[in-house]
Amino acid sequence: MKIELYVIPRQNGRPRIFVPAELLSSAESSDRIRHGIEWLTSRQNRLIAWVGRSLRSAHDYYIMLEDKIDPEERVLKAMATTNQFVVYTQVPVEFYRELRRQRWKHVFWFSIDFLLTGVVIVFTPFLAPIPGPNVFLYYPFLRLLSHYRAILGALSGLKSRHIEFKDLPEQQLDISPRSGDRK
Repeated sequence: MKIELYVIPRQNGRPRIFVPAELLSSAESSDRIRHGIEWLTSRQNRLIAWVGRSLRSAHDYYIMLEDKIDPEERVLKAMATTNQFVVYTQVPVEFYRELRRQRWKHVFWFSIDFLLTGVVIVFTPFLAPIPGPNVFLYYPFLRLLSHYRAILGALSGLKSRHIEFKDLPEQQLDISPRSGDRK
C-alpha cells in the first residue's frame, strides 16, 4: 500500500508532513493494534467481545488525544505500516530533513517516557491500591509506545527505496492548524 504524503511549509518556514484525514484513516486501518482490538471485538465470548469494545473506545479516545498533542506523530505511525510513498513536495530534500528531525524528536521523548515509565513501575506497589485506573502508568507507557512507532515510521521513510516525488498540486490544501485535517 502506498501512502500519499504532502510536505507543506508552515508559517515559520519549517516543513510539515501532512496526510489528508481520509487517507490517514485508511493507512491506520492496517495497524496491528487496531486489528488486535477488532479481533477481540468479533469473538463469540461476550466477555472477550466486551473487553474488545472497551479497548476500541479507549484506543479511539487516545487517537483523538494524540491528534491534539502532535498530528504529525499519527502520520509517522501510519508511515510505519509501509515503505512505499508518494511525496508531494517542491524540494525533496525537505522531506528527508523533516523525517530526520522528527526521528530525533521522538527518540528524545521516547527516552523521557522510558524513564517515567520505569519510575512509575517502581512506585506501582504504592499506586496499585489507589482505586481506579492507573493513569500514572498508562499514559507514559502509551506515549512510549507511540514514540516508538513514530520512530519506526520515520525510519521507514528514511530507508525506503520506493519513494516517488511529485510536485505539489496547484490547488492549495487548506489545513486546520491543530487537527491536520482538510477543510
